[in-house]
Amino acid sequence: MLLSRKRIGALVAAVVALMPLVAGGAEAAPIAPVLGLRSASNYYEIRPYGDEPVYFDIGIYLEAREAPFELLFTRPDYTQPIQVAQILHDPLGSTESRPLPNAEAEWSGIPDFFDLEVRDAESQVVYSGTIDFCPGGFGRERINDEGPIRSAYPEGCFTNPFTRGMVYGIDQNWAVNLFGYNAPYINISRGLYEATISVDPAYAEMFGFQPEAASVSVDVKVKKPIRFDCDKCPRRARAQREMARASQAVPTMDHPDPAILPDLAALPAWGIYVDNRPEKSFLSFGATVWTDGASSMVVEGFRRTDIDVMDAYQYFYVDGEPVGRAQVGEMEFDERRGHEHWHFLQFARYSLLDESQAEIVISKKEAFCLAPTDAIDLTVPNAVLNPGEIGLGTACGSRNSIWTRETLPLGWGDTYQQSLPGQSFNITELPNGTYYIAVEANPTGSLHEQSDTNNVELREIVLSGKLGNRKVTVPPWNGIDTETIFGPGKGF
Repeated sequence: MLLSRKRIGALVAAVVALMPLVAGGAEAAPIAPVLGLRSASNYYEIRPYGDEPVYFDIGIYLEAREAPFELLFTRPDYTQPIQVAQILHDPLGSTESRPLPNAEAEWSGIPDFFDLEVRDAESQVVYSGTIDFCPGGFGRERINDEGPIRSAYPEGCFTNPFTRGMVYGIDQNWAVNLFGYNAPYINISRGLYEATISVDPAYAEMFGFQPEAASVSVDVKVKKPIRFDCDKCPRRARAQREMARASQAVPTMDHPDPAILPDLAALPAWGIYVDNRPEKSFLSFGATVWTDGASSMVVEGFRRTDIDVMDAYQYFYVDGEPVGRAQVGEMEFDERRGHEHWHFLQFARYSLLDESQAEIVISKKEAFCLAPTDAIDLTVPNAVLNPGEIGLGTACGSRNSIWTRETLPLGWGDTYQQSLPGQSFNITELPNGTYYIAVEANPTGSLHEQSDTNNVELREIVLSGKLGNRKVTVPPWNGIDTETIFGPGKGF
């Protein structure tokens, strides 16, 4: 968590002293944002689904006026704790960093940020709890037309165990949904209620909330549940792709300047567990490759005539414009349910090594839809804070596509879980002992990048147990225990 509640009170005074609101007369001095809660309406109706608890997202926003609200989470390397700072902006574009207490800091935002209390028509409390807050929350909206047209900050709070730097923020004259996707499910029946949302007093003082703007109440009516057969639900329409830039004038570069290239880097495997079946055991894991270097990784595919294959080209960018391209392989259409998009074939490779680091098993995962799923380091120069679509909602194309653009923006990683037989490792006949999971980026060397010295990362594991009940132990990597939410031998 960002702060332990038991420790935060003693630290508030010191932090507030570091963060004065700027008085008039110093036009270029950094100023703190004016933060406040805002309800979309003073009355809200909810219709739950069937007999499920009520998902209590009631349209409460945290808005930032006068200046952006920006938090910077960083760690110098993987052996050191996360450091937290608030970035203050001045009207001329300069910034000032103010350190915040960062005991027990994590990447997932601000814990216990606000309290929610729900009372029924007789004023009896039917729910009371604290809720975490993601400053880069889902559901961002402008509060007037004086702010930027598009948010500059990434959407969501990311929790990849190997994240190195993250920027969370609310643009000036923008607001984010206080709940995001983190609203509680409450077991309440039909009727009228009053919900009161209050920012924790210590945080309210730390970030300069005005007292009248640190709490808001909303009348809520829980209506008759919705009951329907999902088999009859209409399918969601596919999202529109961004149109491709004209590329006829982009020259071919066989030897592009390393100064303009991305640098793919592999991270250690994580989320490792054993899937024990009646006669076989499979080792499943997650693997992340991310883009460092000078630019994003951009691969476009152009379909050959009357065949489900695209020729893949890597594009090289300078100041946001393509300056060259090189053919780097192929894309193929994956017809399997849940995929149904175009995969680039030359991106990554996974293998299992024995104790001597000799290769003994190779994953059959060979094709990928490049997409930003995890923010790894948004503090690197020119990192893409807001790539637009996060996850597989990028332009991975459809069966009828003749073109697609797949990107891995600078500072972002692409994580795949290897949980299917063939992709996971068959360990049924392997003896107990020490092994290594190898994650390799750009295995064929087809992609142009600044360096290949960081393309392979190993993760030590220890197999134990008997046939039908195999287990895996995963030692921490540089002090980071990535497996605490999984546990040896358990699945997701």
